[in-house]
Amino acid sequence: MSEGVDASPRDLVFTTMVWDQAGCIADLDAHLERMELHAKRLRIQWPTDIKRLITEAVATLEFNDRHPTCQPKGLLRLELARDGAIDVRPRPFSIRNESVEAITVQAPRWSPKVNGTKHGDWQPYHDAMKQADHAGTDLALLVHEFAIVDGDRATPIVFDEDSTAWLSNASDGGVAGITAEILVPLLEAQGIPVQRGRLNERLVARAIEVIAVGSGLGVAQIESIDGEQMGTNHGFARKCQSLLTQHYENKNAWSDVGA
Repeated sequence: MSEGVDASPRDLVFTTMVWDQAGCIADLDAHLERMELHAKRLRIQWPTDIKRLITEAVATLEFNDRHPTCQPKGLLRLELARDGAIDVRPRPFSIRNESVEAITVQAPRWSPKVNGTKHGDWQPYHDAMKQADHAGTDLALLVHEFAIVDGDRATPIVFDEDSTAWLSNASDGGVAGITAEILVPLLEAQGIPVQRGRLNERLVARAIEVIAVGSGLGVAQIESIDGEQMGTNHGFARKCQSLLTQHYENKNAWSDVGA
């Protein structure tokens, strides 16, 4: 099922995961935990045998190589429709671990229970991506009440002059990104405080760096927003890239769902 003009948020719930294109998925349990929470908010019944259903769906895909490598090689979108149908769709990485330019776009809003979920009325996020592309940029940052609340396919993180990493408040309506949640304890273990708050103009203006993190983008350094240059220090972005690489090198981060 795909999102369209007449789509309802309650048509489906989905997540997009890193996989090795051979049956191993990174951070599967974290994705399923979030997806189940979203399903409950969207009143979509959650199957008790979800992992079996995923294995069966992955078995229908064509593989170039059936030998799992447990290395990030692409993306796998997992979708659960309101009628219980499971769908998996692979796609390649596009931009990953690169420097990007961004624009700001008005954030779409739904009801409080729908905001922050990955749901069936996702066209506004696709439209934001198209706006960024038409502007000759790579990423749309979604703004609500003069603060960045989300990215079109990644979580923005602001690294300020006090060496603190800032994420938007969950109550602001953005999706709680899996990649960001992986990085938070890793950054804190490195002595980098992580705070949640309003990513408003004042905070962004005093940023040393602004990055966006996600399953597809990896860690992207944001060089400019709406044509305004951001901090040129790449140390924080490189640190996050290194931490994420180490995470994916840990075999415990991977689940084999190949048939």
